[in-house]
Amino acid sequence: MKGHLGKRKLNSHKGSYGRVGIIAGSKGMTGASYLACQSALRTGSGLVYAIVPETIEMVMSIKLTEAIVKSIADDGRGYFSSQSINQVLEIISNMDAIALGPGMGVDDERVKLVNKIVSSSKSPMVIDADGINCLSKNIDILNQAKAPIIITPHLGEIARLLNLEVEKIAKNGQYYAQYISTKYNIITVLKGNKTIVASPEEEIYVNNTGNPGMATAGSGDVLTGIITSLLGQGIRPYLATTLGVYLHGLAGDIARDKLGEHGMIAGDIVDSIPYAILMDNNY
Repeated sequence: MKGHLGKRKLNSHKGSYGRVGIIAGSKGMTGASYLACQSALRTGSGLVYAIVPETIEMVMSIKLTEAIVKSIADDGRGYFSSQSINQVLEIISNMDAIALGPGMGVDDERVKLVNKIVSSSKSPMVIDADGINCLSKNIDILNQAKAPIIITPHLGEIARLLNLEVEKIAKNGQYYAQYISTKYNIITVLKGNKTIVASPEEEIYVNNTGNPGMATAGSGDVLTGIITSLLGQGIRPYLATTLGVYLHGLAGDIARDKLGEHGMIAGDIVDSIPYAILMDNNY
């Protein structure tokens, strides 16, 4: 995994390192958007757009000083609705990569939103958390995707996608990660101890970084931001995914070495991303 980011060119600018949009968050779940955006910034994205329901715009503007906050009309409900689909599509139309799902919640309105984004966007996309749960209502929409898609389920989420028992998948996670990747032409990150990455071309990567201290709320949102950032920087999807999983685990290991497994939180993983990149690039 060494050296894929490399050193930056002297004549580069913020536009050289990708414009990414993070579609995430809802009332009471602002942390998911924050962690995904902050991790994208820490991974090196030049421009990060936090695309959030209007109700939480002020909170996000205070939490995120380096990201650009784009609010989506929500009629005071605090979550995305299908009535704002066109507004979201317009904002993401010029993004180099997008993330969809952390903390956004699940209902019929948000299922419609996810379906439309998946079938319309031409930007490579990471779908996580509630984005995956929305997909489980109509997984065949993946067949209409116009750009590379990466999903990042844990065991429970992939079980919902495939309508199988968690225990069955746990016994053969590599098989089911590969199955869903091949069937729907996507990249699958099956999160857990020894996270598995599977591609439609039947490439398999089993990660060896990370530790039990990363079993904390928001850790998956951090991974989403890292992978989205790497996609936005122009790294091909499978490499962006495997490198992202590796760096996420390495950042977690750095946080553990500083704080121990019991007290570390997702924000500590975010803060450790630059050090993981330093180690990976061997400056």
